[in-house]
Amino acid sequence: MKSIFAKIFSGQLAAALTVLILMALIFLFAVQASITSWNNDRKYDIENLMIPAISKTYRLTGSLSQSELTKALLPLITDYLYVYVFDAAKNPIVLIEQGTARSVQEVEKNVGPLSTFLSLNKPAPIKESGVIIGYLCVDSVDFLAYKANRIFIGTMKKAVLAGSLLAVFLTVILSELISKAFSKKTSALADSISSPELLKNSSGIEKTGINEFDKIVDSVCALKERLGRESQLRNQWMQDISHDLRTPVTAVKMQIEGMKDGVLLPDADRFDALYSELMLIERLVQNLQDLSRFESPEMRISPAETDLNSFTEKMRERFCLMAEKKHISYTAEYLSGNPESVLFADPLLLQRCVSNILQNAFQYTAENGRVSFTAGFPEKSGGIQQAEIKVINSGSIAECDLPHIFDRLYRGDRSRSSAGSGLGLSIADAIVRLHGGTITVENIRTNGEDYVLTRILLPAGKTAADSGAGNPAS
Repeated sequence: MKSIFAKIFSGQLAAALTVLILMALIFLFAVQASITSWNNDRKYDIENLMIPAISKTYRLTGSLSQSELTKALLPLITDYLYVYVFDAAKNPIVLIEQGTARSVQEVEKNVGPLSTFLSLNKPAPIKESGVIIGYLCVDSVDFLAYKANRIFIGTMKKAVLAGSLLAVFLTVILSELISKAFSKKTSALADSISSPELLKNSSGIEKTGINEFDKIVDSVCALKERLGRESQLRNQWMQDISHDLRTPVTAVKMQIEGMKDGVLLPDADRFDALYSELMLIERLVQNLQDLSRFESPEMRISPAETDLNSFTEKMRERFCLMAEKKHISYTAEYLSGNPESVLFADPLLLQRCVSNILQNAFQYTAENGRVSFTAGFPEKSGGIQQAEIKVINSGSIAECDLPHIFDRLYRGDRSRSSAGSGLGLSIADAIVRLHGGTITVENIRTNGEDYVLTRILLPAGKTAADSGAGNPAS
């Protein structure tokens, strides 16, 4: 596995070499284009020089005579020029190469058949009074045939090569310096993250000044805080579980020892008390097991079409007797809302969730208080249809307890003298998140009285249920 030093170094070097190669190709292309343009311009200038001389000779002699044309053109021709003059039928008249007249056979040895040469090199027409009297082919030796031009191109190549080598050298040096700086920072960051003192160090990790690295630092610090909270919660879990199990176990132990020593009678009442304590232990263990299962990544729900009206009636019948015994006013109402909306949810889990919330509401509602349950489909929010379930009960929750209301084994009564295991709302929260919904608890005030509002929002429709069905509780 490559280090970040090697990756940055090799990456910057590769990028620099790629840029240099592209620049070299562009330079070569530009030089070649310039040479081609120079050759074309020079040919054009020679044609403009030769054609007037040929036309003048034609006007003076009345024909394109080889001797007269040679006499007129030789003073204009240098050793680097090629001049071919043809008549109107493209028959050769004058063939001069590098200042010397040549025969057709000598020229064709160099350029091939003249007919082919003319088809490949379009001659310039020579006109007199708008009539073509002949054709002219001229050319100059290549740009590099001149010594000054060769020296110029050679100097340019040396300059480009020297510049390229200097650029590569500077790139290597800068890449090494930058890579070492990055490597040093990453090594320090890795050492800080892997340090066993990370969780004990309250000052956190020093930032590097690099945005991407600082994001990692922020993420690690957030993870550190989360691990700290989880550690505290785990310790609290162990204490709470130990307390909740120790109390009934101690009660059972003491009663059995009392019966063993003859202090307590092993009658029906005694066995009922023992059975009650064992049921408490079993219920706590079962709730812990259920919560662990609901929060497992492998947990999946089985959503089905749920009639909220019938569900509301079940909740009314299930808790009406409890309301009578505690002298609490209890109402359950279905709010029809959008009649086309359908809730797809796991019916057993949804019943478990709402029952836990209602049971918690009855537990903390004083005599002559009120508990209400409503379910329905309110108007769409942001184009999304949701099912809404609300439980409202008399009383209030301390503001310091609200953020922890769904924590495992959390109870506002830290003496743990109240009934229950402190897992009911945690299980309800896990079930709601399994359905892709949200659950909130808040204090409200209505008509001068304090109430606690628990609201559940679940996505309606089969598509929403299917998308939430595969999501484990986080």
